[in-house]
Amino acid sequence: MRTSLYPLIACCLLMTAIITACGGGEQKSELDKLTEAAEQMGKAAQEMGKSAEEMATGATGESEPQPAVSFKVLMNYLPGDFGDMERQDPEGESMTMGSWNYSQASVNYRGPDNAHAEVEIFDYAYIPMLYSSFRMMWKMNYNKESSRGYERTTDIGDYPAIEKWTAESQNAEVTVLVGDRYIVSVKTRNLPEDAARDLLGMIDLKGLAKEKAQSPA
Repeated sequence: MRTSLYPLIACCLLMTAIITACGGGEQKSELDKLTEAAEQMGKAAQEMGKSAEEMATGATGESEPQPAVSFKVLMNYLPGDFGDMERQDPEGESMTMGSWNYSQASVNYRGPDNAHAEVEIFDYAYIPMLYSSFRMMWKMNYNKESSRGYERTTDIGDYPAIEKWTAESQNAEVTVLVGDRYIVSVKTRNLPEDAARDLLGMIDLKGLAKEKAQSPA
């Protein structure tokens, strides 16, 4: 998960809070407007602070090391053929980080006119800091849309998701948190807007959510 985007998002949200509070309702005094803006910024900053603390300390309700599902199992959930694009050989690996272990699997697709798609499935086995950036953005209920595209939080099936579309480059990205454990990421380039969602729809998310590791990956 990329993290460089989130400080920018936070700044945009704080500015939105200021503009909304200062512009809403002619009956409010200037002091009331400024107070309301300060309260909204304070709430946003507090939420960011909690997420940052979780990322730094790993402090959540589930902080005990858990075995990750084998990457071989995750590879079984990767989509098959996708349209007329050439499916590359899938890849997978397992890693350790201190007492934690996690795994991932991925597959790439290549098509004409530099078209490309990538699917990645991660089992972070409840390692708190590896979910923090997703959860921080999700809690902010972020939604930005313009003539150039959009970036927003949403729901895909029963799962929280973040999706992005850039019209000029025809790049799409959908990231889903499945079963509060698995991160599924689909990225497309030089393909139609719905291509990432279509590719995601080929993954058995409900089946993935039920997967449990019997032993460390």
